[in-house]
Amino acid sequence: MDYWARQKLMFKPEEQEKIREMVVMIVGVGGLGTHQAQELQRIGVKKIYLVDFDLISPGNLNRQIFYGRKDLKGYKVDVAKKYLDQFELGTEIIAHNQQLNPQMEIPLDVNIIFDALDTFKARLILETLAEQYQLPLIHGGIYAWYGQITTIIPGQTKKLSTIFPATEEQEQIPAFSPLVALVASLQVIEGVKVYLHDEQILANRLLLIDASDYSFEIINL
Repeated sequence: MDYWARQKLMFKPEEQEKIREMVVMIVGVGGLGTHQAQELQRIGVKKIYLVDFDLISPGNLNRQIFYGRKDLKGYKVDVAKKYLDQFELGTEIIAHNQQLNPQMEIPLDVNIIFDALDTFKARLILETLAEQYQLPLIHGGIYAWYGQITTIIPGQTKKLSTIFPATEEQEQIPAFSPLVALVASLQVIEGVKVYLHDEQILANRLLLIDASDYSFEIINL
């Protein structure tokens, strides 16, 4: 069966073939990460690396769509891999149960890194790794009704550390699953466009979303 018949109506044959060869890494398999992984599998990417070390807790279940009560205290990456593998859609899922750190090795076949983290301290570590490996980083973040997305391309765009130089961390971030899904889906769209060398991407641009009044704004950086 051709699972991507409807998708092929949107892309040139060579673009669709390229998507089928796309290899991504998702760092953080929580709210943003589970939504990203689901979308990336459905569009047919070749391989998804999932990176996380956390255990599933009750507070995750309102927005982290791969997990339920029976999964509590299980490792996120293991449960996520099992969940995705059951669909047998051809995407290879590789789970790395490890904490993000400055010495972490990124597999050499990765094309795009997706930020699915919830602290800027961790994001800056990931940004440094992306720069070291010369890989595009698709940043996304949420707070209550608000979301933001930008693309960091080493040597071509401003860094997260420059865009958000003094971001205060908050122990718990208000999170609403539909807003998480929206931001994650837009990150996936952005990642595909970056990979296909589309000119209309968020390099040196910050997309701000306010779902309370349905407003979208792009700020040039």
